[in-house]
Amino acid sequence: MQALLARLEAIPSLYRWLMIPALWLVVAAGYYYVVYLPNAEAIARLREQIAAKEQTLRKHQKIAAKYDAFKAKVAELDAELRRALLQLPESKEIPDLIRQISDLGVQTGLEISLLRPQAEQQKTFYAEVPITVKVVGPYHAVGQFFDALARLPRIVSVSNVRMNAQTRETECLAVTYRFLEEEEKPNAAAARR
Repeated sequence: MQALLARLEAIPSLYRWLMIPALWLVVAAGYYYVVYLPNAEAIARLREQIAAKEQTLRKHQKIAAKYDAFKAKVAELDAELRRALLQLPESKEIPDLIRQISDLGVQTGLEISLLRPQAEQQKTFYAEVPITVKVVGPYHAVGQFFDALARLPRIVSVSNVRMNAQTRETECLAVTYRFLEEEEKPNAAAARR
C-alpha cells in the first residue's frame, strides 16, 4: 500500500487533480452501461405495457359505462320477443283459435259452413297454419268478421277471398302462425331441402 501511495505522490499535482473527475467519469460510465441502461430498457418496456393496459382499461370502462343501457336494451328486446311470441300460438292453442274464429263468425251474424285446417307449412322458426273458412251472410257482416279477426290477440291474416253475390257465400284462407319448438326446427330444415 505504501508503494502505491509513493507512486501517487510521484504524479504531478495537476494530474492528480484531473484524475479525480476522470475517476468519477469512469464510475459514472460504468454505472450508466452496467446498471442504468439495462434497467432503463426494462422500465421503457414496462411503461409501454402500462400504457397498453391503461388503454385497455379505458376501453373496458367505456363498455362498463354502457352496460346498464345495454342491459336495459336487452330486457326491452326480451320483453318485445315475449310479446311477439304471445302472438304466435303453440300447437295446443290452434283448436282454441279455430273456436274463436267460429265464435267471431256467429257474433257477426254469419253462418259458418266450413272451417278446415290445412297442412302446416314450416318455415325457419315458425309454421304457417292455413285454415279454409266458408261463411254465408251479408257483405257488411263479412267485413265485420274480417275486422274482428284482425283484432284477435293472435296473428291471423286473411287471403284468397272469394265472394259469391248470388249465394252470399264468402270463402277465404285464414292463416295463423305457430312458433316452432327447438326439436321441430331440424324438421323444418329438412323440409326446405
